[in-house]
Amino acid sequence: MALGARIEGENGKMGIPQLTAEKYNKILADYEKKTPKSKKLYKEANRYISPSGAPAYMIWHRPYPFFVKKAEGSRVFDVDDNEYVDLFMDQGISIIGHNPPRVRESIARTMDKYGVHLELCEELATEWAKKVNKHFPSCKRIKIVNSGNEATALAVQIARAYTGRDKVIKFQGHHHGWNAVLSYDGLVAGSGTLFTKGIPENHWENLIALPINDVDKLKGAIKENKDEIAAVIMEPMGATTGGPPFQEGFQKEVRELTEENDILLIFDEVVTAFRVALGGAQEVLGITPDITVFGKAVGGGIPIGAVGGSEDIMGVLCVLDSKADCFGLDRIFPMGSFCAQPLAMAAGIATIEELEQGDYIRNSILRAEELTEGINEVAKALKADFSAYNIYSIVHFGLAEKIKSDLSNALDWLEFNQMVRLILLLNDPGVVTLPGHVYMSGVHTKEDIDTAILAFENCLKVYKE
Repeated sequence: MALGARIEGENGKMGIPQLTAEKYNKILADYEKKTPKSKKLYKEANRYISPSGAPAYMIWHRPYPFFVKKAEGSRVFDVDDNEYVDLFMDQGISIIGHNPPRVRESIARTMDKYGVHLELCEELATEWAKKVNKHFPSCKRIKIVNSGNEATALAVQIARAYTGRDKVIKFQGHHHGWNAVLSYDGLVAGSGTLFTKGIPENHWENLIALPINDVDKLKGAIKENKDEIAAVIMEPMGATTGGPPFQEGFQKEVRELTEENDILLIFDEVVTAFRVALGGAQEVLGITPDITVFGKAVGGGIPIGAVGGSEDIMGVLCVLDSKADCFGLDRIFPMGSFCAQPLAMAAGIATIEELEQGDYIRNSILRAEELTEGINEVAKALKADFSAYNIYSIVHFGLAEKIKSDLSNALDWLEFNQMVRLILLLNDPGVVTLPGHVYMSGVHTKEDIDTAILAFENCLKVYKE
């Protein structure tokens, strides 16, 4: 029996599975029955918090998000005393688990010394930067900011200032934050300005968005814009860390082309740094970028972002002092009240040390492989057009490859992914995911994986005809 009812597309192509109205309404009713206190809290939040009562749209799900009262290790507990296996893991930030003792203790010691915040120099920032440099030797100097979104925008500005060129190449569907520098074509490949309302279209005149895995188009773009391109920026393991993944060798070809044409290569390692390996994607790929962007795990759960590169490239940054050795009117003078925030530095150092001394990365990859295998076995047994694959510790799942996603059916895909996410929460314990992918941590257990596989099995059964 195949998975769910179908809508036939053009030329008889397989359509997206649909739920009957009866099944759909029952799922929503079951969720509301399970989470009455969360429903009450959500109504209050929705009066004050945008968008739709959730601090970020990735947190929101239909009919409303559940509210957490406790998080520990690989589990979260909501205000209705429901327990969940968390595969969301703060969008990959919490690779050493929720509420890790080492990080908590480091934050407490730092607060005893500096309070909640200090906008003056202290030694933690240097210690943190040395830790990052140890594992990312390409980053001789590092500028610390407050988020990956902020860091990607600064990386492009640095590249433009250093090269004296304006144009930047990015790859379609690669997400580099919601900033007005790189959000074009940043959510779904080919979406263009679809998700950039409020940014004038002429703002993108110096941005070139190319399809992945097409070296000829990259060569053509470089040739057509000779001596105008400052940088190529990419998620080095593929959009959303592998969904879809690069063809083998593509990153190496990009590096060779950028070097041949004196174009800087920027790796957005916001997700991959200290996750796929201590040295991130550049370690496992054996490719050295000119500029690296950091975020997420390097702050240990406290907001952070950073840009690293050679002394020469990072030399375009300077302080606003005409006597400083870096001073010049062609320099960048970055500001920020919370840059190198002491709590982020302390939490980041503690997290990196924990990763250095433990088996978190290896365990997270092992658990990702187990989850991938389990989902595929369940889908095969149920004869469901559903599959999973993992890129290191990130697992991607969804409709099988023969059911193609493009802009013509993007809303149907979104609907399917949202409902899968909701159905997984109804399991006992529930399973928390993102639409279409999850981040495994180093503290997930075999029991967690078994629970998640059972939840996927139950979800696919809902969609059976």
